[in-house]
Amino acid sequence: MAATIQECPRPVAGGEIDTVRALLHDLRQPLAAILLLAGTEGGDNARKLELIAGQARWLADLVETVLVDASEDDLESTDVTTLVRRTVDRAQVTASCPIKIDVVGAPQAWARPVALGRALSCVLDNAVRAAGVEGHVTVAVHADGAGVHVTVRDDGPGLGRIASVTSLGLTTTRAMVAACKGSFRLYTADEGGVIADICLAAPVSDRGALQAPPTLQVVAS
Repeated sequence: MAATIQECPRPVAGGEIDTVRALLHDLRQPLAAILLLAGTEGGDNARKLELIAGQARWLADLVETVLVDASEDDLESTDVTTLVRRTVDRAQVTASCPIKIDVVGAPQAWARPVALGRALSCVLDNAVRAAGVEGHVTVAVHADGAGVHVTVRDDGPGLGRIASVTSLGLTTTRAMVAACKGSFRLYTADEGGVIADICLAAPVSDRGALQAPPTLQVVAS
């Protein structure tokens, strides 16, 4: 059973966000995926149903989390790799380019699973749009002295060089990462493209007890 910390605060980076608008923003991708899967003829119907069910479960989690004011989305020791794979699987259904996963080790990190999934979904949406049909997106997971990193990299034109569909994506990302007591950084890579880095605190064992995560700085890029 995962260790949880239920009394931790849920800070929001850059002020409060419009909960309803943020939820509607996050619902777009899974709804588009369900419509796409349901309207596609031929193929593996069993696989399609499995993917639709996965998208529907994610929709239910999103709505339930907002309805109960995130009280069920506890800060807990989370299998980051599994969460990343599930989020990428959902995003790949409607993505115009391939999304590669690169994982080093099997890191656990302190996170609110639904909040972290929302943050990663928003970052992936931006990355896929930036990369375009012929581009590439890579999601990497690794740990270092600062914590557990989930980085999303695209080979698009760079920051400020693609049309923004909505400003809610990055606002939601910062808020959700802050709710996980993590840090968020967005910057242009030297080789081109953009790197989004979510850094989360790793659980530290002290005589068998998992310790609460420190609060990391949220970088407003």
